[in-house]
Amino acid sequence: MCQDNPLNWPKEEPEDYKDKHLFYRAIKDNLWMKFRDLDKIEPNFFMIKESEKGLSVDWSKYSEPRETLNRMIPPDLNTYGIAKINVGDFRTCVRINNFNLTIEHYPIKTSINNLKLNRSHTLIHGINKENKAKVRKKISKITCWVEGLKPIIKP
Repeated sequence: MCQDNPLNWPKEEPEDYKDKHLFYRAIKDNLWMKFRDLDKIEPNFFMIKESEKGLSVDWSKYSEPRETLNRMIPPDLNTYGIAKINVGDFRTCVRINNFNLTIEHYPIKTSINNLKLNRSHTLIHGINKENKAKVRKKISKITCWVEGLKPIIKP
């Protein structure tokens, strides 16, 4: 969306996330391929690798869902699906469940190790061993596939 110099991209504050904004999450086939019915978003779609600093999402202020898919390797629905979470619903979920989760705008300013430039990149922090099952379950209930970007199950 924004073509200016990535090195000048500022990190924005959590209050800049409006309730109407969305988070887009690319969900890889290793997380969804064992499910034959993808109408339901499963809690395990929100797994975080140990090497990651938080749950990685793209912020709709700087990205469209198709751009999230296009950043993936390969950028196709046989390998990835794109889900969306409304920021207002996310905040309500955090508040009601008393989760200690925070949002950090974390733009990817240089292309390295298969990571492409991404001004929209955001991390959700606070998912840990003690709360991950409950957090994943609650987040899965407020998440849905982006229309036209649900993964394709191979026969």
